[in-house]
Amino acid sequence: MSRSSCSLLRTALSLFVVGMLALAADVAWGDDVRPVQVQLREQEPGRFLVQWQVPQLLPPEAMPTPRLPDSCVAEGERTIQEQPGSWLNRQVFRCSDGLSGQEITIDYPFGNPSLSTVLRIELLSGERHATLLAPTEATWQVPPAAAVDAPLREAQGAVLEGMGHVFETGVDLLFLAVVLALGSLTLITVFGLGQLGAVALSAAGVGIDAPLGEIGLALATLLLAREALRPEQERSMLAPLVVVVGVVHGLGWVRTAEGSGAAILGVLGMDVTLVALAWAGAKLIVASAGLPRTFAYAGGVGAVAVGLAVWSMGAAVSAESSAAASGALPGLGGGGTRAQASRRVSPQSPDATIQSFVAVEAFEVRNEVLVRLGDVASEIELVGVDTIGVEEQPAVKTRVAELVNSRQLLEVDGDAVTSRVERIDFMTVDLQGVLPRPTPVPEPVDRAYVGVTLVHITPSTAQSVAFTWTDFDMVPEMPGTVIDPEVSRAALLTAESPTLRWVNELAEDPVPTVSAVAVEPVRVPVPLLSFVVLAALALLAVSLRRKGAAWPIGLARVALAVAVLLGPVADVAVALPLGSAPSEGQARRILAGILPNVYRAFEYREESAAYDRLAVSITGPTLTDIYLEHRRALEMEERGGARARVEAVEVLDVPSVSPAPDGGFDAQASWTVSGTVTHFGHRHFRQNRYDARVVVVPVADSWRIRSIDILDEERVQ
Repeated sequence: MSRSSCSLLRTALSLFVVGMLALAADVAWGDDVRPVQVQLREQEPGRFLVQWQVPQLLPPEAMPTPRLPDSCVAEGERTIQEQPGSWLNRQVFRCSDGLSGQEITIDYPFGNPSLSTVLRIELLSGERHATLLAPTEATWQVPPAAAVDAPLREAQGAVLEGMGHVFETGVDLLFLAVVLALGSLTLITVFGLGQLGAVALSAAGVGIDAPLGEIGLALATLLLAREALRPEQERSMLAPLVVVVGVVHGLGWVRTAEGSGAAILGVLGMDVTLVALAWAGAKLIVASAGLPRTFAYAGGVGAVAVGLAVWSMGAAVSAESSAAASGALPGLGGGGTRAQASRRVSPQSPDATIQSFVAVEAFEVRNEVLVRLGDVASEIELVGVDTIGVEEQPAVKTRVAELVNSRQLLEVDGDAVTSRVERIDFMTVDLQGVLPRPTPVPEPVDRAYVGVTLVHITPSTAQSVAFTWTDFDMVPEMPGTVIDPEVSRAALLTAESPTLRWVNELAEDPVPTVSAVAVEPVRVPVPLLSFVVLAALALLAVSLRRKGAAWPIGLARVALAVAVLLGPVADVAVALPLGSAPSEGQARRILAGILPNVYRAFEYREESAAYDRLAVSITGPTLTDIYLEHRRALEMEERGGARARVEAVEVLDVPSVSPAPDGGFDAQASWTVSGTVTHFGHRHFRQNRYDARVVVVPVADSWRIRSIDILDEERVQ
């Protein structure tokens, strides 16, 4: 067989395997492991070590690859190392523009077989970012760096966006052509004032869709063109019409801008562009006789054509969005696009009398034993009983726990240990997982399942674990699975091979780290060059005004826009005294360091250890209240008491920041917490979103949370 034929065969086999894996994931019974783990660590400025760990569920040909921005160039060859249950990929990239604010995409050559992705980024600046991508998500934008001059750059970007908007659809240029035909450049100023009025109205909740704003401008351009074709003495109501169209167009523009400040700066960018083009157009009109009438005809006809085009595009987009929304409804067209909340990480053994799931985590070894009650009825004195009433269930659960505990042996790091029985529940077993019944009901003996959870606490991650089942007279064989933070392994225990063994070969220690976030002085940028430009142009405007020039107001608008555009150039960072509130970007960076510490602290099992690590990030009399509240939120009682392992805490937005007493700040913030919990052979994925008011204060040279007032909590996944 030729080399090309072999390659085609491997590709076909990979497609087949990925298709089968996707099918298995859709029915939630296929073997599964942890999400794809991607870590980007900045080793030196602009140089990143990228490591991504992929479960061996996928063959090498089907492994995903992180795609970095175009400014990133690979250095050296990619290496692939085979590990127990996973592939570890490594490659170094040189990124001239860094990664802050850039997009990272996870590419699957043959499609994603329903795997989530955990993305972590560590920068030399100390910033750390993490997120959990659902199987339906492939791209993540790294949060922008909290640079000192970020507000200046945002202002610059808003002005440039407004300038570019003039040339997007062509409606603004047609409007300008008709204004030139009317011979009244004052209408440009009137139009800008109308748009500023729209910004004020938007603050009161008024708004329209952006296409409607463009259509309104197109219709107004047609009406103005009609007026331009009339004799000048017969024209009327020009300024009111332009004010109205300015408001309509502005309401559509504000809908696409990020906040009122950006909308105002965008209006400035549009205004200065129209003013500059109007000056150039006025010179052209003076040099060309009869051009105004041509402008009027072109503007009127063009406005109608562009208006119809904008209307058609808006209708097409609306129809496409409706179709996509309909297709995303659960149950339509097969599987849907929502990420699965539960996946199996062990082989299905629905007919097994007893099966064991040993979970090795950072601070505990948990043995979850699932017992089919009818098969052990004689062992626990249930012969001749068909149904167990609610009142008899506690005694039955106790006997099942004694049966399990007396026939199992657990060794951790070479020593036999005693496990405590943490929970005993009658269970619901279905495709969504194995869950305890929330409310007791009469249980038919032949169909009932009982879950027994035995826990042994460890000071850190265990190095070796051995689980042995000692009674094969009762059951000839017993399915066993050991699940660690990276992979799962299954075995069939028999009298000849009664032990399930695990050795620590983890690529990354799951013990969470908690580190203080240092207090740095709040700095603000001073745009020196902008001040120089404004001063020089102000003197020029005064001089022109004295000479009777007619356009110093237009020059002032241009000067203001130029000053904003030059803001980030030659700026100087000035430190503010303690007590000044940081910018929204700086507050986001601080919270992105503190909040993960809070959730990591709760992964420690010993009360004193968890409390001490929590104290690194929380202070004041509310420490105990926050401790108890967040422990309650993180404990997964609906999953049988297993705690979630936090994978990622991502600060999404900090819309407002204000000073707080003692040199701190009061911020309104929203963030997501993504995590997993492994329970009876299933891995459950969870993501919550929080909106809260957080007060942060400096204590001993580090930032700490004084209070958290949760405003809203939403279960995202």
